[in-house]
Amino acid sequence: MNERGDAHLPAELEQFLTQPRIAVLATVRRDNSPATTACWYDLEDGRLLITMYANAHRLPNLRRNPHVAMTIVGEDPYQHVSLSGTVHELWDDPDLKVMDRLSMRYTGEPWPERQTCVSALVEIDRWHTYGLLSEASDYSSPKAPPSGGGDSPT
Repeated sequence: MNERGDAHLPAELEQFLTQPRIAVLATVRRDNSPATTACWYDLEDGRLLITMYANAHRLPNLRRNPHVAMTIVGEDPYQHVSLSGTVHELWDDPDLKVMDRLSMRYTGEPWPERQTCVSALVEIDRWHTYGLLSEASDYSSPKAPPSGGGDSPT
């Protein structure tokens, strides 16, 4: 863990996450069912940086319940990392600073649709990966069992 108390990512995972990759964000709906959305992301000081339009359906989910999960897939879909954590910062971004940053990361150009956005930083509490650190699953969390594979802890 680092000084913020969240799960520390090994250098190999940080390197994997520095590349623009396909990601799917899961939030919790009002009825407690999961909702998933493909999205762009970046890492900022060991936290996930995400953004969305101010009228996005996931925004009320995040405001009501800040717990999220994200899976980032490698070129080989059997190489992925899943992260879970909590939104600790959420702010209006009318100038699309974060959207433009993410668009430059993924497309090389600023985002063309100039709608107001809301951006967020997610503290990573736990991670699970397959095919990146070993052929078996690895876990990291203050509450997770030692690395060694097997089923996900409950």
